[in-house]
Amino acid sequence: MSAMTVTPNIGASSERCALSVEGVEKVFGSRGVVTQALRGVSFEVAKGEYVSVMGQSGSGKTTLLNCISTIDKPTSGRIVIDGEDMSLMSRKALARFRRDSLGFVFQDFNLLDTLNAYENIALALTIKKANPATINAQVKAIANKLGVADVLKKFPNQMSGGQKQRVAAARAIVSDPKLILADEPTGALDSLSANMLLEAFEMLNADLGATIVMVTHDAFAASFSNRVIFLRDGQIFNELYRGDLSRENFFMRIMEVVSFLGGSIAQAV
Repeated sequence: MSAMTVTPNIGASSERCALSVEGVEKVFGSRGVVTQALRGVSFEVAKGEYVSVMGQSGSGKTTLLNCISTIDKPTSGRIVIDGEDMSLMSRKALARFRRDSLGFVFQDFNLLDTLNAYENIALALTIKKANPATINAQVKAIANKLGVADVLKKFPNQMSGGQKQRVAAARAIVSDPKLILADEPTGALDSLSANMLLEAFEMLNADLGATIVMVTHDAFAASFSNRVIFLRDGQIFNELYRGDLSRENFFMRIMEVVSFLGGSIAQAV
């Protein structure tokens, strides 16, 4: 296998585009000691698409996710989410946009220990000042979708890792965000719990049209998505589209690229 030069598809209609990353560069450091984490990264994610980002340690995938999530700012280039240019927003506007338009699923769950599962999920709606009369129905509906209706009264320390992560996913999706960002969501889970979460993501994407960007080191996790973007040394090295492939065949295609990159990306099955 040889390296593949990717020509990004930039410029699609904003009506179809959930995320546009345009020539993004990120440099850390100063006074002659600098690290260029991202080098002109460009790609788009269509509304309703499920995209995984993979790469070896140091490839820039976490930096990219931080820039997309507005936690960090690119040194140059721009990020547009649902037609909104993040570089033109004030700090206050960015905080509001992050609250209202983005959903987050983290490796370490980030649930509030003093709230039960129901309250953790409902919090996302309360913060957005949703109609109190609709909150109960919304929480129960998404909990049923993700198979956590039976733990709604439990606190995080009473739930398994898989249950906590699915509650976290419910919290991320319940307020109907423009974009769901998942950072190594299966990293702390056993294989059974990871599989249940990935099936839940697949369902959220297929049935609810959720737009998902997931950073993962796990080729098995990536095989559940529609497309995989591979980063190497801060640049897009390759892209794979699932198309009509079965998940098993897509996994094998992903593994071919992983092997070419050195095999240090996880190969869990």
